[in-house]
Amino acid sequence: MLKEQRDKIDKIDRELVRLFEERMSAVLEVAKIKKENSIEIFDANREQIVIEKVKSYLRDKNLEKYLEEFYIDLIKLSKDYQRTIIGNRAGGSPPARS
Repeated sequence: MLKEQRDKIDKIDRELVRLFEERMSAVLEVAKIKKENSIEIFDANREQIVIEKVKSYLRDKNLEKYLEEFYIDLIKLSKDYQRTIIGNRAGGSPPARS
């Protein structure tokens, strides 16, 4: 029973990694556009819109808090990746949450 569930998680993890790479590829393109147009990396309004939108996709509302934390972390990683493309600029992001 445990092995089957772990195998299921492994399969899901492979798909998550594929989707992560796809998302980060899109983030790379966003970073290039921001760099070309001198647009700041941090956009609090956009981040809130993304978080609210993905929470609306959730069927099990008991997971809402965890999904929000997941996306906060994912957005932070996306901004970090953008900084490697654009380079550190002042005002790029508020301090990380603890």
